[in-house]
Amino acid sequence: MGTSLFFSYAHKDEAWRDELAKHLRLLERQGVLSSWHDRQITPGSEWAGQIDQHLEQAQIILLLISADFLASNYCYDIELKRAMERHHQGETVVIPVILRPVDWQGASFSQLQALPKNAKPVTTWENRDEAFTDIAKGIRRVAEGLQAQAAHSHSKSTPDPIPASGPEASPPRPVELEFPDGQVPLGSPFYLERYQDQTQIEAKCYNAILKPSALIRIKAPRQMGKSSLMARVLDHAEGQGYRTVNLSFQEAEDEIFSTLTGLLKWLCASIAYALGLPAQFDRYWSKEPLGNKQKCSNYLQDYIFAQVKAPLVLGFDEVDRVFQYANIASEFLGMLRAWHDAKKNDPAWQNLRLIITHSQEVYVPLNVNQSPFNVGVPIDLPEFTVDQMADLAQRHGLSLTSAELQDLQQMFGGHPYLIRVALYAIAGQGISLAQILAAAP
Repeated sequence: MGTSLFFSYAHKDEAWRDELAKHLRLLERQGVLSSWHDRQITPGSEWAGQIDQHLEQAQIILLLISADFLASNYCYDIELKRAMERHHQGETVVIPVILRPVDWQGASFSQLQALPKNAKPVTTWENRDEAFTDIAKGIRRVAEGLQAQAAHSHSKSTPDPIPASGPEASPPRPVELEFPDGQVPLGSPFYLERYQDQTQIEAKCYNAILKPSALIRIKAPRQMGKSSLMARVLDHAEGQGYRTVNLSFQEAEDEIFSTLTGLLKWLCASIAYALGLPAQFDRYWSKEPLGNKQKCSNYLQDYIFAQVKAPLVLGFDEVDRVFQYANIASEFLGMLRAWHDAKKNDPAWQNLRLIITHSQEVYVPLNVNQSPFNVGVPIDLPEFTVDQMADLAQRHGLSLTSAELQDLQQMFGGHPYLIRVALYAIAGQGISLAQILAAAP
């Protein structure tokens, strides 16, 4: 018999539940899943008792989130309450499935990993089959992970509990391990959402990037996940029909930064290339005696904006590469601020959105009205919590004790990349945690 799954939903969403059930049917045929919902109660049965029984036995509980679900006293006050109690006790895995747009921030489940991808409501997907397929794949990962854990427990002849998921829980075991090298790929089960002021950082960025002339500033030490977060914000923007450019300043050669002209021409050429456009400097880089910043801005407005009708998101990664070139840093950063402010007087610039990532503090002398670092949405990426480390360990197929997690945090301080390297070494290379702790400086 497959992993038991319970549907918690509002009856007004019954059609959506049925559609999702179709996409889960193959999992049932394959013996991966065994699902139940209240429409399966036989006539004459005591319905509340039947619901309670299956809710208590379910290894996976799906919350089908909509305004009707949140408004339902039975769904919210009884089913959701008990589901979260069992979740925190490590007895079940709770997965929110966002069916329809609704403000669910601050709900008891708001810190759990939601489906489909990026917690984008099913009804807002252009192709809803793609949304349900994404949900089914996520549920498959959880169900297969629970089955693998149960098989491992059986082989030891000692029962282990269903793996407890922390506040940021998500699929506990992937199909394959993934070597931690640079940006975490889109769709990777090893990417963990993080929180700032009790708000999911990804959701905060997804909302911000849709606003005219948005500016998101992501700051954290190296290898903390800045590039991975920016890639997901750009992916979300593409899903809304926006055009995007992901540009790393680490790719530019040193000579590019020798003059402001060289930097700005490299910037414009890179943007054009990423959008599939020829540079056409002869036509659009003014030969008039204008300043280089004005030439660059005119190039964007007269050429790039004219070719790209949709909102355009420019992601500038590792911008602090510019900071070491004091002669051009203040001019370049002042230009970014001018682009952000241009929306006030020129509607053409409202279609431009900016994402900036940097690792260092900004010591470039800038006028308060010319700095891009005191406007927009600031994001400071935090280190992993112990709960998140436990979650990531589960995704590697590991069950670490509280003491082991504390040792790991004490050694690496919750640094995302170092934690991933350590877990990969344990899960994929047969190295023990004791060996890692002994070898660490």
